[in-house]
Amino acid sequence: MLKVDGLTGGYGSSKVLFGMSFEASEGEVISLIGRNGMGKTTTIKTLMGMLPATGGAVQFRGQTLGRSAPSTVARLGVGLVPEGRRVFGSLSVQENLVATARAAPGGWDLERVYALFPRLKERRTQSSRTLSGGEQQMLVVGRALMTNPKLLILDEATEGLAPLIRQEIWRCLRALKGEGQTILVIDKNLPEMALLVDRHYIVDKGRVAWSGKPAELSAQPELAQRYLGI
Repeated sequence: MLKVDGLTGGYGSSKVLFGMSFEASEGEVISLIGRNGMGKTTTIKTLMGMLPATGGAVQFRGQTLGRSAPSTVARLGVGLVPEGRRVFGSLSVQENLVATARAAPGGWDLERVYALFPRLKERRTQSSRTLSGGEQQMLVVGRALMTNPKLLILDEATEGLAPLIRQEIWRCLRALKGEGQTILVIDKNLPEMALLVDRHYIVDKGRVAWSGKPAELSAQPELAQRYLGI
């Protein structure tokens, strides 16, 4: 479904990606993990067309993305839950959910999102800026699902959340995997990811240093020490 081959890029003259290569098959959950500043978020921004690639290739469902605009990438079926819980503060919960929605037969709609996150239904008429941080994150995940993505990308979706809310987000992701959703996740919680992820990609200095299954990573603690600092 997604194939990234030799991707290079960065911010202006500051190069961050030095040949990123990884792939995700249909229905697979993959992760990008590594220390801060190694290029994980830059990779996502480049995939989404928010930053220009200077080399390499990205293919999504047989199409080369090239220098596609973020709106084009989204229309092709990539849903992003970015860092920082970016809700539309002037809109209600329900208005946020429908703002970027794209209908699909048998796909995600308000009813399904409210079933996944009941507290969003309880607060559907509230201004989104009055929600707690965890509720805002649920809203951003729900909004991404309302685009009916073929690939869902989550960048540090559980960062800074209370433990109970984090558990709810992980529960949601496991349920999505059970439905066959293809997911790319960036996170630091290896125990939770071990229950979700099919394949880890360790990112170090703008390229993939190692890839393998969670069980293979846990069997090599020196890898976690070297590349993740744990």
